[in-house]
Amino acid sequence: MADFDFLEDFGITTQEAEQPQNAYDKFITQLSTRLATEFRDYTKKVAQNTGALAASIIPLPTGTLSFRLEAEDYYPFVDEGVNAVGTNNFGSRFSFRYPGVSHNMAKAISQWKGLDMEHAYAVSYNIKQRGLRPKRITDNVITDEVLEKIGKDLAELTGLMFEINFTRNGSNNI
Repeated sequence: MADFDFLEDFGITTQEAEQPQNAYDKFITQLSTRLATEFRDYTKKVAQNTGALAASIIPLPTGTLSFRLEAEDYYPFVDEGVNAVGTNNFGSRFSFRYPGVSHNMAKAISQWKGLDMEHAYAVSYNIKQRGLRPKRITDNVITDEVLEKIGKDLAELTGLMFEINFTRNGSNNI
């Protein structure tokens, strides 16, 4: 019997694989759901106080054999980090540009950490001076090994060879 990897985990039988459209749809639906769960679990594990961020990660179908994962708009900042003012300390495409702290940032920190405003301004200033360390969620969930397994399963399912690509979107799409 063939080693289906994800296929067996998703409950796609050899008979269903012989009826491609149903099997393809089921595979992509199950795969997107499983990847969204992996992203949520990893986000909870590595990022502080991110219940809302993790819960926001959802799969959306975009066509035949394709889907995207979406998350809150601040996902890229958590994933890639934010460089400190005037540096490229994390190699991120995001940087704090102005060393001063806005009232909105201090208020958000105050609400998040339950701090008085004076302390929230100090924490916010420190964040801008040091930056936000990247959590590398995407790189740790979508590995070459995962992409190879998906390609292998699609080849088994369709009889065609696949080269699987993962595109990191610049917006809140993962």
